[in-house]
Amino acid sequence: MIYFVGLISGFVNGFFASGAGNIIILYLVFILKIDSHVGRTTSIAVLCITSIFSIFGLRNIVNFEFDKIILIICISGICGIIGSKIMNKIDSKILNLVSGIIVVSLAICGLSR
Repeated sequence: MIYFVGLISGFVNGFFASGAGNIIILYLVFILKIDSHVGRTTSIAVLCITSIFSIFGLRNIVNFEFDKIILIICISGICGIIGSKIMNKIDSKILNLVSGIIVVSLAICGLSR
């Protein structure tokens, strides 16, 4: 099962550039029954490496503007630290509920286009 999850999340991350984290969290939290905070942290670590590998598939197609990328990385890094500190203070059940609402909302927005 873990190989299948790795295969699907890697493909989704490379193909859609989003959504793979939800697959990993679903597997870790709801199937393996790992604590929600640990599952989300593991998902972030996995996606960080997977995203770097996905860039290699796009490096000849996309003209990267490195000044903008560095700025986005800096802002995202700071906000990531703030977000992770807030996440640690939220109960797992509430965290799962909020995540579910966000995923459903994004799906509805994506389908309505």
